[in-house]
Order: sequence, then structure tokens, then C-alpha cells
Amino acid sequence: MESLVAANTKFCFDFFQEISKTHFNKNVFYSPLSLSAAIAMVRLGAKSDSAQQIDQVLHFDEFSQNQGDERDPCLKSRTQETLPSNPESELLSCHFGHLLSKLDRMRADCTLSIANRLYGEKEFPICPEYSESVVQFYHTTIESVDFRKDTEKSRQAINFWVESQSRGKIKELFSKDTLTDDTVLVLVNAVYFKAKWEKYFDSENTVDAPFLLSENESKTVKMMHLKGPFSLGFIEELKTQILEMRYTKGMLSMFILLPACSEDNLKGLEELEKNITYEKIMTWSCSENMPEENVAVSFPQLTLEDSYDLNTVLQHMGITAVFDETKADLSGISPDPNLYLSKVIHKTFLEVDENGSEAVAASGIEAATKSATSWQTFNANHPFVFFIRHNPTQTVLFYGRVVSP
Repeated sequence: MESLVAANTKFCFDFFQEISKTHFNKNVFYSPLSLSAAIAMVRLGAKSDSAQQIDQVLHFDEFSQNQGDERDPCLKSRTQETLPSNPESELLSCHFGHLLSKLDRMRADCTLSIANRLYGEKEFPICPEYSESVVQFYHTTIESVDFRKDTEKSRQAINFWVESQSRGKIKELFSKDTLTDDTVLVLVNAVYFKAKWEKYFDSENTVDAPFLLSENESKTVKMMHLKGPFSLGFIEELKTQILEMRYTKGMLSMFILLPACSEDNLKGLEELEKNITYEKIMTWSCSENMPEENVAVSFPQLTLEDSYDLNTVLQHMGITAVFDETKADLSGISPDPNLYLSKVIHKTFLEVDENGSEAVAASGIEAATKSATSWQTFNANHPFVFFIRHNPTQTVLFYGRVVSP
């Protein structure tokens, strides 16, 4: 599973670099895990160039190399007669299935809804083996809809499903006229997250304060304050603090990377973003480099809701064949040679307040402090980068940049 987590994290940073080209100096928020899982669903039925391009862009080719000859238990259980025709892709899906199952076990402590689903034009027959594998590994289904004869009804059905999966937070995933009667296959990927902090901020300590957007511009935000023991590190070469704020029971954490405040905060942020890699983030966030300190934390309330039409982004990254009617090979999904991917949409929602990732009625817990204690300061009053990680597997669930809360 480590190889899969590494592949997903590498894709996370590649994706960030690509969307930053069009989202320069803007807030960014997405779920690399759910994106990887969604595209892996397509990979399960892709062949030839369609498969190879996905493998390269999402680093799945590195995953398959690192697995060696060891077969996954869920594949070992199959008899020779039922071995898959695409064993590498099914092995990848097996590992995704194990990872998603681990995340499902957190439901008692948080809400993490990863709404992945393929919607295909009903005139395209779906291979039964593909449908079974999608249910087994990705805990979802491929749905047949009537894009050609009833596009609007299909759009409403997709939007309703996403809204119900996201507890009503993500509405109108597809606006009117975004789907047409030419649409044949849509990949829907919406993620909703809700959890409580391990250490609550006291709402009585939340005050209006300036957030320094740039050298000459600031805005007033609701700034939360909390003192207590936190894991805190410092990245010397980038003059950047890294703070871990755990969610309840410690299974999930938000890591905030905060460059030193300067005359041009955006330049410091840009320098940090250029230097983030999978290897570096693993080193920076390890417990050896983040000792527990007494920290006075100031962190803004924020709501991040982002939506990405990923057709262009993924094509720029190198996934082109699946979007091309004349080049797509999705014969593992449908025997019809004309099937291609019409649209990929990714939408996320996160709200951070005193209680956690969404406003929930709860009494705050005030940390006892001693006047003689020496406090480190972590003041997120200027642009920063953050990620939310599942600690047992080191999986990055969400990644974001905050330029303006």
C-alpha cells in the first residue's frame, strides 16, 4: 500500500503545479486521493494508450513496478479460470479497495464522503466484469442514463445524487447546458469532509483581525486563538513553519505550512510551493522533525469550496486519449468502440471553525496554561499551504492553498 500512497501523493503535487498555472494567487482546494481513485476506475477499463497515459500521469506505472512478483490476497483467491484479463490494473484496484476500506472505518469519528461514480449513455452496453469490479474495489457503481434523449433529466439525477452524498453541501455540480446529447461518459467526483478538532478553539477568543493578502493589501477575518501543546517544525531552507492540528482521536491531521511573514507574502508562498515534493513532505512532517512544543496558535476561520472541470487539466498533464472519440480505448468498460470520456468534474467542500471542519454545537475545552510557560507563536495571518492526512496510512486526503480566507 505504501507504493500506492506514494503514487497518489506524487500526483497530488503534479496536479497542484498544473492547476496553479490558471489559479495563480487564488485559493485552491482538492482531494488527490479521491481524484486518483476516480481516474483509477477509468483505468480499470482502459487499454493501449488510454491506459498507458493514465499510468504515467498518476504514477501508477511506478506502483506496478514496486509490487514485484507479490500478488495481492484478493487476487490470490481467484482461480486460474477467473484471473482478470488486465491483472496489473486489477491489482492496482485491489490496493485502492483496501485503502478505501481503511478510510471507511473512520466513519464513527468523522464524515468523509467520497462520491465517485461513472454515468454512461444507456445505449453503450457495460461489461458485467467491469461493473462487478467497480462495486468490489471502489464501492460505487456505473449508472446508465439517457444523455441523448433526456439530457436534463440525466443532469438532475446526477446533481441529486451528489447533493445527497455531500449532506446537501455540494449543489448543482452540473449547471444547465454543461451536458449535451453528445455526452456519452461522465466521471463525477465530489468530496465532503466533516470532523472535530482534538483541541477545540474557544469561540470567545475569536476576534476580527487583519489577514495580509499581499504587500499592500489586507482583509479582516475571524481569527481563532488557542494555546496548547502542538507538533511544530521549521523548514530552515524555506523559512517555513509546519504545524500539526489533529482531529479527534488523532487518525486525521491538518498540517499547515506557513512561510515567514515578509513584505511580499505571495513570493514566499510561491517559493514554498515550487519546493514541495513527495519525499520532502514525508521528511518535513515526520515526528522526528516536528517535536511537541507549547504553541500559541492563531488560525483563520475559512470556507473552501472548489470545482474543477478536469478535461483540460488532465489533457495538459498528458491524459489525452480517453477524451478523444477517435483514440479512446475503453473496451474494458464497454464493447462499443465509440465510448470515450466526455467530462470529469471534481468538487470539494471544507469549512473550518472553532469546532473543526464544520460548525457543530459543542462546548469548547479550554487548555490550562501557566504564566511561566514559554510559548512558540504560529500566526497564520498571511497565505499558507495545508494538507489533511490520514495518519495510519500517510494518505493525503486534501490539499489546499489559502491566499484569502
